[in-house]
Amino acid sequence: MLKLALGYSMSSFFFGLFGVDWEAVDEKIEKLYPAVSSISIDELAQEGQSASRPIVIDVREPAEFAVSHLSAAKNLETSVDIAARFLDKQAPIVVYCSVGYRSAAVAAELELMGYSNVRNLHRSIFEWAEKGYQLRSANGVAAKIHPYNFAWGRIG
Repeated sequence: MLKLALGYSMSSFFFGLFGVDWEAVDEKIEKLYPAVSSISIDELAQEGQSASRPIVIDVREPAEFAVSHLSAAKNLETSVDIAARFLDKQAPIVVYCSVGYRSAAVAAELELMGYSNVRNLHRSIFEWAEKGYQLRSANGVAAKIHPYNFAWGRIG
């Protein structure tokens, strides 16, 4: 499990510090993007080992991706970037960000563009790390996660 220098778990530290909890994140995503399907961390970890594994896309900014990302992830920030790279609209795609909000928005846009097999990674990279799954960085194995963006917690 990734830890901060002070010894706090990543999600506990950020969500405690900024007053954001997982239930609030989940409610916000469900309210704004009710048609977007999700996949759990454990389900993606299992599917990632199968021959028919999905395309995994990190929609965070390149600086965030460089610090930490899922090992099989491609870094494409927008639905337009994804559509330009992946033309098969039936291909299984999983998108993620820090907590799932940005990726839910991208998933919704992809669905509007005709992609039929897109899922949002529920609670995204923070929960992936919290559950102890490995992350990569530009230099190999990630030792930390790019910090939470405080402005996100003020989305209302």
